[in-house]
Formats: sequence, structure tokens, C-alpha cells
Amino acid sequence: MEGAELSARFALPPNSKKYCGMGSFAGVFADYLRRRSLRNRIALQEEIKRFVAHFAYLELIANANGLQPFDRNVAEAFWIGNGLLKNVRKKDLQRLVLEKFTGKGKLSPARAKKLAEKMPDGFLPHHTFHVLYLHTITGVIEPSVENAERCRVGWGSVKKVGRGFAVVDSQKLAERKGKLLLVPCSRKVLTQCAGIDLLPELQVGDLVAIHWEVAVMKIGKLQLRRLESVTGKNIEIANRA
Repeated sequence: MEGAELSARFALPPNSKKYCGMGSFAGVFADYLRRRSLRNRIALQEEIKRFVAHFAYLELIANANGLQPFDRNVAEAFWIGNGLLKNVRKKDLQRLVLEKFTGKGKLSPARAKKLAEKMPDGFLPHHTFHVLYLHTITGVIEPSVENAERCRVGWGSVKKVGRGFAVVDSQKLAERKGKLLLVPCSRKVLTQCAGIDLLPELQVGDLVAIHWEVAVMKIGKLQLRRLESVTGKNIEIANRA
């Protein structure tokens, strides 16, 4: 799977809710999935560049590893997790907040400065960092445990497949005594979003990654372990923040 497609799969659910990206995104992504031509891939990459935070993280991880933002491993690092994350320094993550996430329609300079200065050591620049520490840079999503649960990347094992949905053994983010943790749960998730069937060949027993209550892609056991690991690490650090 191309890095642009991996990124787009995770970008589609929040875009369908008008939280990020442009209104043209779903159509461009649908065209890419139908044709998968070089022209369609370039068009999809241009759309993803318009997701301000998403693309900024891809650039951050790519620059730290001598790669391009749409390298598949870079996209996987941000959305699922892999060894590339460890090469991003804390000061680079702080600079991202101060330079890329500050300005009109984003964080105020004072808020960005406070978040950068108070950032605990050890955060990995995975999507969970944004969800659990920054929460939102535009203010379109109200910070809450419930919204953090919807926005974080979850995972699950498919137990039932229906038309446009699946039931998975999964987990959810909860708060107990002021601390965040993951608790097991069974839940129903969508497999279609914005008119796009993301998992047409999904089967019982498949492992999936979940974003905004949509199963966006199948993952392997190694990817699942990495997603579990980076999520657990960033939750632990967020609880110290």
C-alpha cells in the first residue's frame, strides 16, 4: 500500500465530518482507489498536503529519517507506529508546535508556547501525541475523553461482518481516578465512509485499525503490536503531563 493511500484511509473519517482537509478530498481519494494511476496518486498527495496537522507530522518524521513525507514507512510511523518515531527529537516536536501549529485558525502563540515548554520527555510523534496532548489546534473538536477515544487510532479483531459494518473485539479510552487507560470492549464499527467501501473483502478474524468509529484498513500482527506499544507509551506520558 502506498504511503498516500495509507494516510488517506485514516484521513477520510475526520474529513467526512468536516474536521480537517478540503471538501474535494473524498472524491479525489475515490478516484485514486478506482484507477491507482500516477496522476491519481499525485492528486491524492496534493489533497493530503492540505491537512495542516497531518502533513506537518509526515514532514517531521520524514525529515528526521532522511525520507519523503509520502514514504509508506513514514505514513505507517505516524498512524500505526514503527522505529522511525524514535529518531524525532523532543526539540523538533516542540518546534513543530511553535512554528506549524501557531497562527490564525490554530493555536495562539501563548498556548503554543505553554504546550511546548511543558511537554514531557518521551512523547513519540505518533497520532496519539496530537490526540492526548494537543487535543486540537483549530478548536473544531471539543477536548474530552470521549472525543479523544473517537480520534485516537484503535484496533480490533473482527468477530462479525455485516453490510457496511463489522463487530470487533477492541478497547476504548477511559478515565479512572484522573488517569487515562484502555479497557477491553466489543463494538460495532463502519467499514464504509463518504460512499467509499474501505474493506470490501473483510473477513472474520482479520485485524483492523479504527479511526472515528471506522475500520480503515487491515493490519498484521506486528503492526498491531506496534500500535499497542506506542499508544500505551504515549498514554503513560500523557498521564504525567
